[in-house]
Amino acid sequence: MSAPDDQALEWLVRLNDDRADDKLRAEFARWHQRPENAAAWAEAQAFWNRLAPVTAEMRRQRQVSRRAAMAAGGAALLTPLGFWLTRPGRFADYRTAAGETRRLQLDDGSRVDLAAGSALSVDFGRTRRDLTLHRGEAFFQVAPDPARPFVVSAGGAEFTALGTAFNLRLVTDRISLTVTEHRVLARRDSDETTVDEGQMLDLGQDGRGPRPRPQAVDPELATAWRHDRLIFAAAPLGEVMDVLGRNAGWTVMLSRAAARIPVTAMFSLSRLEEAPETIARTLPVRLSRLPGGVIVLRAR
Repeated sequence: MSAPDDQALEWLVRLNDDRADDKLRAEFARWHQRPENAAAWAEAQAFWNRLAPVTAEMRRQRQVSRRAAMAAGGAALLTPLGFWLTRPGRFADYRTAAGETRRLQLDDGSRVDLAAGSALSVDFGRTRRDLTLHRGEAFFQVAPDPARPFVVSAGGAEFTALGTAFNLRLVTDRISLTVTEHRVLARRDSDETTVDEGQMLDLGQDGRGPRPRPQAVDPELATAWRHDRLIFAAAPLGEVMDVLGRNAGWTVMLSRAAARIPVTAMFSLSRLEEAPETIARTLPVRLSRLPGGVIVLRAR
C-alpha cells in the first residue's frame, strides 16, 4: 500500500477533477479518518491552497520568456509535500525566467552563463569578489585577480575559484559543484575540500551527514544545459523535476517516495513538454496535470 503522502496527492488530483461526486467525497472522508492520512492531507491541502500566487507567477514568467525569445529572433517549485513557496533571489541583481538563459559579462572580465529559473547577486569590493547564487544553476568563467578572490555562496556553502571555470547547481536539498578547469575550494562550516578539474562535489544544504568526497565526472555532461540538453546520471527524481521545472515553467508536486527514485536520462530543452509523460512511462510513478501548469508525481 502506498504511503499517506502519495495517497494525499492522489486524493488532491481526484477531488480537483470535474467528475468528483458525493460518492467519491464519502470515500475520501473514510480515508481521512485515519490520523496519519489526515496529517498528510493537511500538508498537501495547505500547499495547494498556497499555489495560486505561484502558478500566476509561473504564467507571468512564461509570458516574459516568450516575449524575450521573440525579441531575440523559477523556477519551478519542487516540494516533497513541503513549502518551497518563497522565491529566493527575488531582489537579485540578475534573474532568468522559465526557458530563459543569459550570458553575463561582469566588471572584472569574468563571464557567467545563468540557466533558466535562476537568480544571482554580485558584490565586488576592493579585497573580494562576492557572488550569491540564490536559486538555479550557473556556469562561471573567472578572470584572474590574485588580490581579489572570486567567491560564490550557495546553499550554505562557499566556493572559491582557484583560477578556474566551474558549474554550480542549487536544488531543493543540495548544491552540486562541477569543475571544468583548474580547481575550486569548497567550504561549508569548518569543512574544506579542494575539487579538481573533472570532478564533482555534492553538498547537502542542511549540513548534515558525512563529509562528501569529490567524484570523477565528465564535465561536458554536467554542463550540457549550455548546449540545449539536460543529462542526469542516477539523479533523484526530485532534482530532475526541479531542473526540468525551472526550464519549462512548471509548478511541481512530488511525494517523498517519488522524489527519491533515481533517474538516468537525457532531455532536449527544445522538447521539454514531452518529459513528464516520458518519465511516467519509464519510472514507477503516476503523473497528473492540474490547472495552472501544476504537475503532480506520486509513486506507484
